[in-house]
Amino acid sequence: MKIATILTALATAASGYTILDAENFSTAIMDGYWLVKYYSPTCPWSRKFAPVWEKVYGDLEDKLAENDVFFAEVDCKANRAVCDAAIIDGYPTVVFYNQGVNKGEVPGGQSYEALTAFAQSI
Repeated sequence: MKIATILTALATAASGYTILDAENFSTAIMDGYWLVKYYSPTCPWSRKFAPVWEKVYGDLEDKLAENDVFFAEVDCKANRAVCDAAIIDGYPTVVFYNQGVNKGEVPGGQSYEALTAFAQSI
């Protein structure tokens, strides 16, 4: 199981989008700038936000990768400890990490315009 998780993390990291979990979270976010979406698959707000998040990533993927800006997500239902450590109290929540340091929630982090502007400012 661990090998599969590592291979998945490597494959997704190469694409600029990473699925984070308890096994890869702390090492994955140590390098570069990360926008991490914390969500619950059963949360209606998380499901509503998913297309916005995907559009931001899709529109900015190439430009951001050049600047070591990466997108990731954490399923809080499956990775409760990771979300508790980040003090996530609602879904969805987008948090900015700089070289592994939690810099807080992205201001206006659920709108396309706010996320795009923030990501491009990094």
